[in-house]
Amino acid sequence: MPDLFHKERYFMSVKKNFFQRTFNITVILLTYSLFFLCLTLGFKLLQDLIGNIQSAHLYNLFATISDWLRQGEYYTKILAISFPIIAVALITIELILRAIYDKPANYFKSAYQTIRLIQFLRQDENSQLAFSIDNSSTVSRYNPILRKFNRATSKCVVDVRKDSVTIVIKYPKTQQAQKLLRDMEAYIKEEISSRNPEYYFSAPNRRGNKLWFKSTKR
Repeated sequence: MPDLFHKERYFMSVKKNFFQRTFNITVILLTYSLFFLCLTLGFKLLQDLIGNIQSAHLYNLFATISDWLRQGEYYTKILAISFPIIAVALITIELILRAIYDKPANYFKSAYQTIRLIQFLRQDENSQLAFSIDNSSTVSRYNPILRKFNRATSKCVVDVRKDSVTIVIKYPKTQQAQKLLRDMEAYIKEEISSRNPEYYFSAPNRRGNKLWFKSTKR
C-alpha cells in the first residue's frame, strides 16, 4: 500500500505545468506568424505587379486574380497578427507566474537550454554509404528512423526553476527510434548536468510517452 501511494504521488508530480504545456505551442505560433507575414507580403507584391500590367484583353482575368489575392492577403494578415498576440499572451502569463513563484529570468534560461538540448539531440538524417570497391565513393541515403527520432525529440522542454530543473522528452513511436533515445540517456544526463552544475539529477523515468529528467538543488 505505501508503494502504491508513492507511485501515485510520483505520477501526480510529473504532470506538465503551464510552461511545459505551452512552450512548444508558443514556438509554433511565432513560426507560423512569420510564415503568414511572408505570405501577406507576397500577396501584396503580386497585387502591385498585376496592377501595373496594362492589358485590355486580360482585364477581367487580372481583376479576378487581384480579388483572390486581396482576400488571401486579408486572411493571412489576420493570422499574422493574431498568432503573435496569442504567443505574447502565453509568454506574459508565464512571466507573471514566474514572478510570483520563481524568477522571470529563468523563463529565458529555460528557453535557451531547450534550444541547446534540441540541437544536442538532433541526428543527421542522411547516412553515408560506400558503394565502390575501394570505398572511395559514397552516397547519402535518407534514414526514416532518425527523422522520427528528430521529430519526437524536437518537442523536448527544459524547465529551469530556482529549486529544480525538469526535462521532458517525447518518446518516439517506433521501437528503433526508442532504442536510440534509451542509448542516449546517459549522454543527455551528462549534457544537462554540465549546464546546471548546481543541481543533482536523478535517473530518468518514463511516464506514458514522455521521458522525465528531474533534479533538485544541491
